[in-house]
Amino acid sequence: MIAAAKKEKRKAISGGMIGIALTSFLTGITEPLEFSFMFLSPLLYFVHAVLTGLSMVVAFWLDIRHGFGFSAGFIDYALNYGIAQRPALLLVQGIVFGVIYFVVFYFLIVKLNLKTPGREDEDTIVEDSTQQSGGDKYQHMANHFIQDLGGKDNISSIDNCATRLRLQIKDMSRVDQKALSQHGAKGVMKPGNNNLQIIVGTQVEFVADAMRNSDQS
Repeated sequence: MIAAAKKEKRKAISGGMIGIALTSFLTGITEPLEFSFMFLSPLLYFVHAVLTGLSMVVAFWLDIRHGFGFSAGFIDYALNYGIAQRPALLLVQGIVFGVIYFVVFYFLIVKLNLKTPGREDEDTIVEDSTQQSGGDKYQHMANHFIQDLGGKDNISSIDNCATRLRLQIKDMSRVDQKALSQHGAKGVMKPGNNNLQIIVGTQVEFVADAMRNSDQS
């Protein structure tokens, strides 16, 4: 997606995309990465599901066995390496499927002109909050989110899980989903009439705390 982004926007999205990709690789938490494209292009998510299933089949055919205790990231891979069956071959398979993913995704994004991050029609892209330093970046993102949600008075409660903000919203008509995406949200879900979930990533706890402590109205 970075390679397929417009040249003038590539640098702006690289920080966030590389961060969530690294998180996915190390921990196996793929949700932020998947939510960065699944709502923008369900086709890409379908292709992702097919390729993931195919990789499982190939691993079975190659007689690869590897357990995991959390979410099948590199940390799990390293911890369980000694009891796995043909674990080195899994690395080779991962590299091959990485190349396949790159070629297929790049071709579909460019050929179908899919509006993945960095390919939006807007002339400008909002400053990526991940480019801020220290705690400022979380407060920066929190302030934007509060504004995009219609102000703090429009938010009844702020909670979070591992990667999402879980919010109670008084008036959904005041929520600007497009602005949320521009300000760092990897995805937005509405599980109920007044429930809103914003996919942020593993730094969500810091953003949630910043939103709770913000004096922005």
